[in-house]
Amino acid sequence: MVRIDDVIDAYLTARPDADISKIQRAYIYSSKQHQGQLRKSGEPYMIHPLAVALIIAEMGLDEASICAALLHDTIEDTGTTRQGLAELFGEDVASLVDGVTKLSGVNFNKREQRQAESFRKLLVAMSNDIRVLLVKLADRLHNMRTLEHMSESARERIALETREIYAPLADRLGIDWLKSDLDDLAFMHLEADKYNELASSVEKTNKERKAYIERTIADLRGFLEDAGFEIKVTGRLKNFYSIYKKMQAKSLGYKDVHDAIAFRVICKTLQDCYAILGLVHSRWVPVPGRFKDYIAMPKANHYRSLHTTVVGREGERVEIQIRTQKMHEIADAGIAAHWSYKEGSLPDGSAKSFAWLREMLESQNDVRDSVEFLETVKVDLFRDEVFVFTPQGDVKSLRRGATPLDFAYTIHSEVGNHCSGAKVNGVQVPLRTELRNGDMVEVTTSKNQRPSPDWLEMAVSSRARNKIRSYLRTEQREQSRRVGQDLLERGLRKFGCSFSRFLKQGEVERVAKEMRYPSVDDLIAAVGYGKVEKEEVIDRLLPEERKTKPPTEVKEGRLEKVFRRVSKNDDGIVLDGLDNLLVRFARCCSPLPGEDIVGYVSRGRGIVIHRRNCARAAALDPERRTRVTWSRKAVSQRPVQLRVTTGNRAGMLAALTEVFKNNRISIESAHCTTNGRNRGINNFTFMVKDLSQLNELIKGLKQTKDVIEVERVNY
Repeated sequence: MVRIDDVIDAYLTARPDADISKIQRAYIYSSKQHQGQLRKSGEPYMIHPLAVALIIAEMGLDEASICAALLHDTIEDTGTTRQGLAELFGEDVASLVDGVTKLSGVNFNKREQRQAESFRKLLVAMSNDIRVLLVKLADRLHNMRTLEHMSESARERIALETREIYAPLADRLGIDWLKSDLDDLAFMHLEADKYNELASSVEKTNKERKAYIERTIADLRGFLEDAGFEIKVTGRLKNFYSIYKKMQAKSLGYKDVHDAIAFRVICKTLQDCYAILGLVHSRWVPVPGRFKDYIAMPKANHYRSLHTTVVGREGERVEIQIRTQKMHEIADAGIAAHWSYKEGSLPDGSAKSFAWLREMLESQNDVRDSVEFLETVKVDLFRDEVFVFTPQGDVKSLRRGATPLDFAYTIHSEVGNHCSGAKVNGVQVPLRTELRNGDMVEVTTSKNQRPSPDWLEMAVSSRARNKIRSYLRTEQREQSRRVGQDLLERGLRKFGCSFSRFLKQGEVERVAKEMRYPSVDDLIAAVGYGKVEKEEVIDRLLPEERKTKPPTEVKEGRLEKVFRRVSKNDDGIVLDGLDNLLVRFARCCSPLPGEDIVGYVSRGRGIVIHRRNCARAAALDPERRTRVTWSRKAVSQRPVQLRVTTGNRAGMLAALTEVFKNNRISIESAHCTTNGRNRGINNFTFMVKDLSQLNELIKGLKQTKDVIEVERVNY
């Protein structure tokens, strides 16, 4: 059991002359506030804050961080307030505790929304002070170490959140040991059988592995010291989850994983790193394609090291990492290795280190809701990186699979929005071209170029996709506003009135307030979208004496002509009480019974049915629009296309088709490929009867293991 003396001893190891009085006061205060509270294990609650504080102290963090660790649950679980903490321990500590505290006092409809809002708050807090995240990670680590006392559903939920969010965050901060611990603990609770099976296999060969590690260390130390290098050599078995992922990716058994052992050579200088690499390659045969130079091109978290895989002793493949002592400290402890707070500011050099954090924070401005925001964060946290160059020689880190379009948006959102072409290594290429390490990328722009829905198929980074979606939504809203104003103007003209005059007189603003719309533009756009009928707005605008005046006579129009053409087939569409109309369903959006729809009168081909939110429908002549609904007998089968992005593993396609089978849906066609990033892209075409059947299918697909994304696509 952790004691406060253990925490103080760990703190004083890094700061022998530090004042510990505030830490002692924080411990006493937290103990009183949590008095009588118990953990799920039945132990006193104070065990948890002490354990978190010890982790923070061992990371070498400052006094305020340790105090925050001791107090991190007081606002949420006791009567303590932020103001009270600020008065007792200072604004610095109070701000940290408030940042770590989960969002409370707000009612959400779904757990996912609550989780997303909590993470959004954490992201904002840690962008101001990264210590918030470090305390949160320490809190999560201890909770994962004691997760066995929770219910099965809670264990699964917390472990999945740890794998998807907190382990990648630890990786982004460069804290290797913390990421490995979180990954292994999540693995143990999410896939207990496989974890235990792997642990048993490791245990059986443990003695043999240790002997091999000792022999290889002796070999490395021998020929490197003979060459005059001052070095330290260590060896270890990789963490369980990384071994398991390798087994899954290559469909291997544990005995067939040849590079499960990693060795580290720590030397004195950068020049020694490259000299040692050459000596190792001259001694043992390097495996082609398995050399990585993270010294010349560091990871986003400032990780620097040389990695090579060689065929070592006894024909065994082993990974060897070569780095200096300073590189090693940063690789193991990340940001905590060079902690240097000055009046609460971020560590030196943080501007470049936390560019990813600023990008994630900026992205929240371009998404519609918290759950969507959290999904984009998960994509960014899990990304593998590719490094490319600007024409000026600057290095840009992008998600693996990124295209010139993603590159353009990393320069600036306006460069992305007006990107008209790209050159890679001096050669003109399509915007959907996948970039590779070392490419030099140059983009061209045009003031007439604008994002289109097709761009969402070309971009892979969440930043680019969010910017494109934001632009398209803004454009669609503006287009709907113009359509709505045109509809209202034409509608009022029949009564001898002018919509523009009503605008100037403030009458439209009055109607907007009556109908509870935030602004006049919101009301007009709602008419353009079809969410509000223009007749309802016109009725509220017209004076009583004008309402009695009959509208201007109009000739029999296209709509009446369509009424005369009756189809023998029942497509389940009703227009003003009339069914059995001559209709066609738009292939661009393929509407299903149950979805909001709108009809457009076509030239001689009846009424074309679109989904209400279809971008192409919004661009059509508003005079051709007509209100349509589904009839109760709308049960005809309709074609749908889904794109399912998955991990690339054996049996994945069989698992997906099983979901279709369980939902009694026959697949008309399937096109399945890989994208070179260990991802499977599966396009399915099939028939469904209505929206509820489609939603059930999508739900089942999303719950399938290794499914990353399910999206409905247009023809």
